[in-house]
Amino acid sequence: MSERGTVYLNMIVTKTGDQGQTYLNDGSRVSKASPRIKALASIEQVAVKLGYFIHACEDQVLQIQLPDNHACQIQLTQLATSFQQEMYDIGSDISTPITAGEERGRFPQESVEELTALIASLTPALEPLDSFILPQGSLRVLIAHDIRTLVRQAEIDVWGIEEAVNPAVPQFLNRLSDFWFVLGRILFAEENQSGGTENQKWEPRQKQDRGVRIDPA
Repeated sequence: MSERGTVYLNMIVTKTGDQGQTYLNDGSRVSKASPRIKALASIEQVAVKLGYFIHACEDQVLQIQLPDNHACQIQLTQLATSFQQEMYDIGSDISTPITAGEERGRFPQESVEELTALIASLTPALEPLDSFILPQGSLRVLIAHDIRTLVRQAEIDVWGIEEAVNPAVPQFLNRLSDFWFVLGRILFAEENQSGGTENQKWEPRQKQDRGVRIDPA
């Protein structure tokens, strides 16, 4: 993996990919339609969507009340920026094929454990679910759910890479999707503390009211 500060993008139009191939970090060339490159594209989509979340939040601070008189404060911009950084760390990892006896650094397993612990800490702030929730709410809530689905797709794409990958990468993406589900629910609850609106839940196999009314002329 390239270390931070050693990536140079002085020339954007290189024409080296005009025949449908691109370079990996080890200098090898692969098809732009390969599973590895598709996974990289998915990872970058997550990074961009995190930027939308940052814009929607505008440096907001989320205050969360936890059981046993504990509280949590989350700087939402800092949170999303940290995940953006890690998307590029993951992209660098995926861009570097694994070789026998390599000594280069990889995306750390410790990040998986840290995110797992964070989810466990925040989940008690929410009521248990008895059904799937429908993705509705404010813009920042919807972006949180959008990020959740994009991360899940990225995880699927990473698992589709035919060669060996660092197992910490898909594991982290798995946890990250779960995290944004939890955060989306917390944001929705915070915006509706008055109790006026509840998360709409999936009601299986029910006849649906379309909300359409046609009056006679």
